[in-house]
Amino acid sequence: MDADSASVAEEDAGVKLAWVCGYKDISLNNPSVWLCLGVRGAGKSAFLEHLGEQHLENGNCVLDLFAARSGESLAWLRSKWAREKRVLLLHAENAVVEAPGSVEAKPVNKLCLADFEDYDLIINSCVLYPNLDAEFEAVNSILDRLWMRRHWHRLIYVICREAANIMYSRMKITENQTLAKAYLTYWLRESRHTGCSLALDSQRFMALDVDIRSLADYIVLKAQGASTLPRDMYFIYRYVDPKWLQYANPHEFVLLTRRGDIAIGVSPLPEWHAREGEDIPGKVKIKVAFENQPEEGRKRGRYKTIGDIEHAQIVQLYIEEKHSMNRIAEHLKRSACAIKKHLDKHDMAIDRLGYCPKCRRAKGKYEAAKAKQDEV
Repeated sequence: MDADSASVAEEDAGVKLAWVCGYKDISLNNPSVWLCLGVRGAGKSAFLEHLGEQHLENGNCVLDLFAARSGESLAWLRSKWAREKRVLLLHAENAVVEAPGSVEAKPVNKLCLADFEDYDLIINSCVLYPNLDAEFEAVNSILDRLWMRRHWHRLIYVICREAANIMYSRMKITENQTLAKAYLTYWLRESRHTGCSLALDSQRFMALDVDIRSLADYIVLKAQGASTLPRDMYFIYRYVDPKWLQYANPHEFVLLTRRGDIAIGVSPLPEWHAREGEDIPGKVKIKVAFENQPEEGRKRGRYKTIGDIEHAQIVQLYIEEKHSMNRIAEHLKRSACAIKKHLDKHDMAIDRLGYCPKCRRAKGKYEAAKAKQDEV
């Protein structure tokens, strides 16, 4: 083992490996794909976080991309890394985030490749998004941005708890499970060319078929519980007691390399790791408020009401384009009566409040301008 390379087998790194079949010198300086499999509570996230700590020690960037609904990834903010490294939180465009200390925050749509050079730890947490759809869209945006990384000199270690979430997020775009799986497969295969090490976990083997598992450089097996290994991995039982693997403690694991080397290992659990039931956002003093989202039109039998974005479009066409109500109605396939009603609502809101709430939620450019001011 090279003394110059960062290796998870070194005792001072906190991880200890006993090779029972073959041997592999494991370096964290090269892009790799890690897949951690085990039941809930087996210590999967803690293991991936500990690898993240070693990457930070190495001067690499860590991107915590997807975590549990409890906001567990924000637990990084109570670690020593939040004090010693530059930390960036990614959030929804309509979120107002108050972060502790020197932690910075920015909308995910403002993320650029230079941020992966400027920051050491980048956290994308569900707490910073108004709903699951917004979080999935953010995950897609981040992955697409990483895909544009043509050259690199600093490795990015990407943590995604529950690998299937990448597929689910892609289905928001493709609406096709086969294409979503193809995207995940392609990303796992090509991520090394963007300078990314991927670390994914999953509770169920069958959620990730052999096509995906075969792309992992390292498979980490935590406690399997009542489940058993897939048939194509039965050979591991020649070296590892099945009952031990069924009930392994959270700090214990089996490591399988791509070429078939097998080791039994132990790793420490980060002290700052989120505990079940903890109010992590409260503990790390994260405050988040969301501005009003545009309201969508509602279905009323055979027609749909006018939502905020369409309302703002009506006002803009009337003021900016000088379209008549009949022409706007024809353009939007609405009745002239509905167009007049919304123009009247717009003006009455400005008289009463000084702005139109519908236009404000839709970020319309005429939220404070009356539509019929020239007609008065």
